Amino acid sequence: MESELIEKARDLINANYISTTLSTVDKDYNVNIAVISVMEMIGDDTIIAARFGAEKTYANLKETGGGVFMVLLADESRQTKEGIRVYVKLQDDLTAGEFYDRIKQRLEQTKYSSFPLKNCLVFKITDILPVSLLKKA
Repeated sequence: MESELIEKARDLINANYISTTLSTVDKDYNVNIAVISVMEMIGDDTIIAARFGAEKTYANLKETGGGVFMVLLADESRQTKEGIRVYVKLQDDLTAGEFYDRIKQRLEQTKYSSFPLKNCLVFKITDILPVSLLKKA
């Protein structure tokens, strides 16, 4: 993966924008999208995320293991977009330990702090792509 894309992903993921989504699919190819905005990219190939809801997304991850995080930002005129797509594979599902404590602390610093943390999901990054692959002429 390109270092420029890794750094862009780190900046956008770690900012915890409300526009961050995680798309998943079940074994029958039924797609689900959930807002997942409490997360942290640690290292160049790992993301940890807080799960305090998103039941369908969680079920899909347990069933198929794969997903795509997308962060999309637009300016006030909605003309300029900034974003990233981060393809992931569920690596671990934690209810205790170092990563769990780390994401719990991050959750407690957000407006979602009143929600109980159910899991810390650990993802291995498999690919990073810009939101659009179109080139301006």
